[in-house]
Amino acid sequence: MQQSKTPGWWTQAVLHPAFALTGVAQAIGGPLLPSLAPAFHLSDSESGLLFLLYFAGTSTGPFFYRVNYARTMACGYVAMALCCTGLALAGHALLAPLFLLFGMSVGVPMSGGNMYVGRAFPAQRAAMLTFLNFSWSAGALAAPLIAGRVLVHHSYRAAYVVLAVLAVTAAVSCFAVLPEVPEPEHAEAERHGATAVWLIALFALAAFLQVGVEDISLTWLATFTQRVNGVGVAAAAAMTSLYWTGFLASRGVSSVLLLRTKSAQVFRGALVLALSAAGVLAFSGSAPARMVAMFMLGAALAPIYPLILAEFFARARHTLDSRWVMTVSGFGGSVLPWLAGWISTRTGNLRMGLLTIPAALVVMAVVLEAFPKSETAAS
Repeated sequence: MQQSKTPGWWTQAVLHPAFALTGVAQAIGGPLLPSLAPAFHLSDSESGLLFLLYFAGTSTGPFFYRVNYARTMACGYVAMALCCTGLALAGHALLAPLFLLFGMSVGVPMSGGNMYVGRAFPAQRAAMLTFLNFSWSAGALAAPLIAGRVLVHHSYRAAYVVLAVLAVTAAVSCFAVLPEVPEPEHAEAERHGATAVWLIALFALAAFLQVGVEDISLTWLATFTQRVNGVGVAAAAAMTSLYWTGFLASRGVSSVLLLRTKSAQVFRGALVLALSAAGVLAFSGSAPARMVAMFMLGAALAPIYPLILAEFFARARHTLDSRWVMTVSGFGGSVLPWLAGWISTRTGNLRMGLLTIPAALVVMAVVLEAFPKSETAAS
């Protein structure tokens, strides 16, 4: 690989499908669980422990990076292929360590893709990051379809073999095509020296809140829909697909919009829309209004995380500093859904638990609006 090579169309053609694969890997565990759990007679608590280990593993991904982002991503895909092969062949005793290692292997390219784009495309960072995460969302949406197709005639083992083959393909493509790129120069960072701890801490808090809000929606929307609409579990799950539809559509539209619009304007508009949708969702007595609110909430939340990362990359001296932001954000995905459930239990009303969403969004807005505007945010 040549250090000075400028990323081009071939880079995009490899990076996006490879990154979508991390979305498939992240979302496919749940759909495969009805096949895996009976094979090993797993209880719900044992199944839950496997996913706890997996998500804990993904949080470690950013810390495998030092200098060579493209090569490290490729190594992550190699590790993913080995772990998938292991899961296809393993017995009960190896499930727990393999789920932890599988999470770590997925976390490496999942975090690395964001860091690579933050380094490789500084002039259009916000749009490129949003488009990259659109590909991740497409992979996450495809995961249950892939699992369903494989499980018609095979078991979870075949699905992990398919993932292993795809991971090998991604690894070879990354090794062969993705160029290493130098750290971009940041005028702001040069003036202020090394990235300040407070800057990392505040952006980590914002990312923590944003990912937590997304996972509150994923965790509780189906249950909330079932309770307030009095429908069955299948109908409730189908209704919440509106959230994902809005989420995916918005990431595609936002990536184009950000080429023509200031990122600060998109961010503020998304926050206002998210707050409005969360309020309607929690308090409206109309089922159609709540369904529209789910779609709008997904659409509003979709661009916020990539915009947080883009703004941090613009301010940080080194893109590698983002690993702290990404790691802390992963904990938001576990803490805030738990908090929403705790509030619901204490109050006896899930609507009150869902108010965690607008509360977190308000805190995030206050945190980010307190910063002086960066040169990239203003342009």
